[in-house]
Amino acid sequence: MKLALYAGAALAAITLAACGSEPQAPQVASLATTDAPRSSAPSTSDDSQRPQLRMDSSDEDVNAAWRGYNVCLKDNGHRMLTGRGDDHAGPADANGRTDGNSPDMNDDSPASVNARKACKDKLPLQPPELDQSRNPHYLDQYHMYMTCLTSHGLMVHATDPLGSGWTYDDGVTQKLTSDQQTKVEHDCSLSSFKLG
Repeated sequence: MKLALYAGAALAAITLAACGSEPQAPQVASLATTDAPRSSAPSTSDDSQRPQLRMDSSDEDVNAAWRGYNVCLKDNGHRMLTGRGDDHAGPADANGRTDGNSPDMNDDSPASVNARKACKDKLPLQPPELDQSRNPHYLDQYHMYMTCLTSHGLMVHATDPLGSGWTYDDGVTQKLTSDQQTKVEHDCSLSSFKLG
C-alpha cells in the first residue's frame, strides 16, 4: 500500500494501512509514494526529460513512472532491497523476500550514487501544485488538505516541518477502511491543491 501527500498521481497513490481493532502504529505520509524512492536532491538535468506526474494521474501511471526509474537504478548497479536483513524493505513474500525491484535509498555507496546520477532524467517530477517553490499558496492549501482529511474521518495530524506530511493519531483506531481512507485522501488532495 502506498502513502503519499501528493494528489491524483502521487496523492491518489496513497494507500493506507489496513484498519483493524488494534490501534494503528504511527505512519507518515510524505510527498513521495512509499514504494518510490525518496530523493530530496535537486536535479541538475533538464527537467523537461523527466516524467511529470499530475494531480489527476492514475495509480497505474504513477506506478509506471516510478517503475521505470527503479528499473534504471537496478540496471545501473543500485543496491536493491531483497527483504533479507533489510529493515526498510517493505512487504515481503512468504519467504521473507521482496521482489528485488525496490531501490535501497538509504544506500550511499559509490555504485548507488552513480546509478542515481545516471537515472536522474527518469526520476518522476511531483505535480507542480505540490512544489512549494512553484505553488505560492502551498502551505494554505496544505492546511485545507489536513482539515479536509480530519473532517472526513481520518484521525491524523501534520508532521514537522509543516507541509511535509502527516501521521496517524497515536492510540486511535481508524474507523474508515483502507479503501475509504485512500478515497478520502485522494478527494481531499484534488480539492485542496491548485496552482495560482
